Amino acid sequence: MKKSHVLLVFTFLLLIPYICSLTIIGIGYDALVLHSADLFRTSIGAFVGALIMFAIKATIQRPVDLLAVEVDDGLLKQLLRFFSIRRRPLLQLANMILDFVLCFGATFVVRQFLTLDQIVGKSAGIVMLVMLLSTCLGAYVEYDNLSIDPNQH
Repeated sequence: MKKSHVLLVFTFLLLIPYICSLTIIGIGYDALVLHSADLFRTSIGAFVGALIMFAIKATIQRPVDLLAVEVDDGLLKQLLRFFSIRRRPLLQLANMILDFVLCFGATFVVRQFLTLDQIVGKSAGIVMLVMLLSTCLGAYVEYDNLSIDPNQH
């Protein structure tokens, strides 16, 4: 598979939905938690968000493994390994810590760029729509390699 094809699938199937997931975690936290700017409460929300991100990564493990087999580029392989949870426990812990930091940051970014009315309003639906479209595009581009029976067309 060409590198540009892998990058396209990586972007639409993994990267955009990952960023959307972080945004939804930030929106959900800021919409549901009273005094969301409190550091302790934000830390708890980021911890829960990191657990959710770990569970999301478990559901995309097969596509990640299939893409990693197709990649020879070291940088792209490392980016794909970021989404893999089949790693040594120390790397899994480091991945969880990175997800914690990103979830923590997502709550602040959402709070800075959106008003409370926007957070409580349509923002989650818009982000979900972007995630759905991105995932559909990524799956469509890579359907043959991601299907259980690659001979079906």
